[in-house]
Amino acid sequence: MLINRKRDFAILVGVVLIVMLTPIAVGEYYRYLIRLICVYTLLALGLNIFMGFAGQINLGSAGFFCIGAYSATLLVTKLGLNYFAAMPAAIFLTVIIAWGMSYPLLRLRGHAMAIGTLAFAMAIFLVAARTHWLTGGENGIVPPPVFLFGQQLGNMFFYYFILAITVAGFIFCYFLVNSRIGRALKAIRDNEAGAEAVGIDIVHYKRFAWLISAAFGGVAGSLFGQQSNFLGPETFALWTNILALVMICVGGMGHNIGAVIGAAIMTTLPYLVQGVAGYVLLLQAIVLFFVLRFLPGGVVGTVQKILSRRLQHRMKTGNL
Repeated sequence: MLINRKRDFAILVGVVLIVMLTPIAVGEYYRYLIRLICVYTLLALGLNIFMGFAGQINLGSAGFFCIGAYSATLLVTKLGLNYFAAMPAAIFLTVIIAWGMSYPLLRLRGHAMAIGTLAFAMAIFLVAARTHWLTGGENGIVPPPVFLFGQQLGNMFFYYFILAITVAGFIFCYFLVNSRIGRALKAIRDNEAGAEAVGIDIVHYKRFAWLISAAFGGVAGSLFGQQSNFLGPETFALWTNILALVMICVGGMGHNIGAVIGAAIMTTLPYLVQGVAGYVLLLQAIVLFFVLRFLPGGVVGTVQKILSRRLQHRMKTGNL
């Protein structure tokens, strides 16, 4: 375990250093794309805790995303709070709403939970779209610039700020899933009845995973709201719920690094095919079909399976 942990953190440090040095060589377009990847990575990491490790169904992650984005923006525009005070308040509000919704939703199972979580997200979307007096409805909101100590903070500051939060989120998930809590979540995923038989509090751990997922969605939303030039409800429509699910499926459900890879692939794809922008949803659907059909474990799961087979082959042939 120690060797693997050293290897994992060596890879993490290498990737972080590369991303930190990237702004020196690229323009604002690519810096914005990296910031967007980081935001969706946080959303995917949270969903992966609830689905990939706890084994529960959530088709409503865009609901948390929406609450975090609008809450942080409205606290700044309506109440005049500084963004760095509005952000934790928005995350707290997201978690409180998730806590209240956990009581009816976590009683559901299977398809019923899928429909229930999706209905929750669509209800949040409709609130954002219909409350013109608060959110601006379809006209949306233009997030104001952020000031700190009288100085306006630019995109370069938020590049490193969002990167730091994403790295911290990844490290948190890494240690969480390797802790006693993580082992309990995986036990529930693998055999809920068996986990309950050995004394694991099923309801408690499900709610914990649900709230962690909500917190990550709130963080992602509050960062997205600040970075967007226009905050409208269409960003949090049905497809965003599906997109978050596709990210962890493509990267590898139940793998933290899979959430990062999936977020990077699915966020970058629309920008790589701008010439056929009308077919982005079709291309994303094709990617999902290809992964589910030929790489059922996602990118990370497939790579692990290949490496495991090679290791077993070397052990049998005595080439270790």
